[in-house]
Amino acid sequence: MDPRMQFKTVHNEPKIEDMLKVPIGLTDQVRKSVEKAESFKQECAEVSRKVDALGRLLRQAARFATTSSVGLYESPTRRIVVDVEKTLQKASILVKKCTRSGMLRRVITITNASDFRRLNQHLENSVVDVQWLLSVSASGEDRPALIGMPPIASTDPILALVWEHISIVHVGNDDERAQGASCLADLAKDDRSAKIIVEEGGVAPLLRLLREGTVAGQEESARALGCLASDRERVQKMRMESATSVFAQILGHASMKVQAMVAWALSEFCDRDEESQNECAAAGGIRLLVYLLAHEVDDSNKNDSNKAGLYNVIKNTMEHPQGSAGKPPVRPRVDSSYRSSAKVQPVSVEPRNYGTEAWSSPGENARTESFPSSLRTTSKSSRDNEDPETKLRLKVQVARAIWKLAQNNVKNSKLITDTRALLCFAKLIETGKGEVQVNSINAVMAICSSAEKSSEIRKAAFKTTAPAAKAVVDQLIRVIESGEPVVQEPCLVAIGCLARTFSAPIVRIIGPITKALKTLDPKVAAEAAFALYKFVHPKNYHHVEHSRTILELNGAQLLVSWLTNQDPNTQKKALMLLCCLSVNAPDHAALAQAMVRTRLENMTRSTVVTQNPELRNALIDALSRLEVYQASIHRPHNMVAPYE
Repeated sequence: MDPRMQFKTVHNEPKIEDMLKVPIGLTDQVRKSVEKAESFKQECAEVSRKVDALGRLLRQAARFATTSSVGLYESPTRRIVVDVEKTLQKASILVKKCTRSGMLRRVITITNASDFRRLNQHLENSVVDVQWLLSVSASGEDRPALIGMPPIASTDPILALVWEHISIVHVGNDDERAQGASCLADLAKDDRSAKIIVEEGGVAPLLRLLREGTVAGQEESARALGCLASDRERVQKMRMESATSVFAQILGHASMKVQAMVAWALSEFCDRDEESQNECAAAGGIRLLVYLLAHEVDDSNKNDSNKAGLYNVIKNTMEHPQGSAGKPPVRPRVDSSYRSSAKVQPVSVEPRNYGTEAWSSPGENARTESFPSSLRTTSKSSRDNEDPETKLRLKVQVARAIWKLAQNNVKNSKLITDTRALLCFAKLIETGKGEVQVNSINAVMAICSSAEKSSEIRKAAFKTTAPAAKAVVDQLIRVIESGEPVVQEPCLVAIGCLARTFSAPIVRIIGPITKALKTLDPKVAAEAAFALYKFVHPKNYHHVEHSRTILELNGAQLLVSWLTNQDPNTQKKALMLLCCLSVNAPDHAALAQAMVRTRLENMTRSTVVTQNPELRNALIDALSRLEVYQASIHRPHNMVAPYE
């Protein structure tokens, strides 16, 4: 029996074969009791016929459970067997009341025909339940037509739908499995239905379909898994079944449509669970995603003579990579056994070489092909012939997956910067539109946020002489100058995170950010002010030089206009920056021209200051420095001078 095809028994619970022995034994007891019946003989005979039919079905189920390569669908089987056992126990009790030894009991309990009618209805429901169970558990030509909703799930139709579609995904043919996965994906959009799918063992057959199915089946399976990942608890359960490892495995050899959908599903996992980020990176997912992204960037731009400059840099980096990498880790295979709640125990498989050579140092192998063999083969046979929409969708989802992998994860960001991902993102920010550009900018923002926390990333990936760093910064500045607010905000965040990497003076960087303060969008202005704040913060070595550059660019006057804005966040960040500028360069004429001291004194009673002790202290410090260089003005009675 193929272990991958078997409906696996849940740990610490009896086997299905053992559970079926009890109701089968009860059918024999009921039949013997009917033979001894002295009253309600006609009713007992009807019960006997239904019990015999139920017994035949139960014996068929027992044979199926022990001889079939698939076995019975465990989750509904356990519920149905328990319900059938209760029904047969009721039948046994009722029939015994009609025997000679049970005459007195019958008189006392007043057995009547209505009891038999209710019992017959329960027996009929049990017969239909077992018939339905056999129909959903069978595969191939042995599979009978489905008979609709089982009575056991009549109070919860969604449960019956989930059972049916999970079973189809597990034992149907290729077309049926793809359709079943599509139905599960649609059901998973509802939170309760998604919870039922995971609890009823739907993850394992979806993962097996993702690994072994047709292109349509793989795509629908990935979509279903991505829809299930809308909740962190469900993501953790699916991760325990090695879902992220399967994603990384599929990214290496699937078609572009499947890769795009898997990349989206992976991004959903990583967006809600940090461990999914780490597991995907350990399985080699980051390098595979960068390979896919670089391939699409190369294909879309290698013939563009107007954009040849950056492409040549990318190509040179491909041929002479600077990042080092060891052998990819062994990726576990998912045990595709069907089970309701048992965890999959991954087993090792032979490691695949996903382009390790391309990431070795120049001394080891200076000129190598840039893609793993599986991706190179795929690209030659079909990738170049894919429609533009599929290629675009792949770029969108791969960029999003890298973004989610880097989000709040310094280790993954370091792995990403060790590849040529930054150059790819620079190209996509330059030439991309819509979701491609947005996802690329967000990915760069996530990497820059990690660089702010890690000096290693700053020194290795964002040193001013690095071509990738220069290309990325140039594109971020370009978007800040001419982009829409939706992309200006993450670009400002990214540049602010890199503030400590720039030398002074750096007008080409600070100028566009200061100009962004002229915007009418409070959110953009707030991010611009906060980015400049990181330039002038005392932790920045060049904070004094940066402060004077901002003031010379009329930054003080622009900030003063935001102090009266109704948005508290914008007001707070503008005030924080003005306080730093006043402390770093209190003698600058631009502060006096903008009447900064008066403006700051007027802010002492504002809500944003009174509710923020740190901001209040910064405001007091700024006023004390300005007092030395600017004319004395009447101080509000509630403001305590710092040196009095």
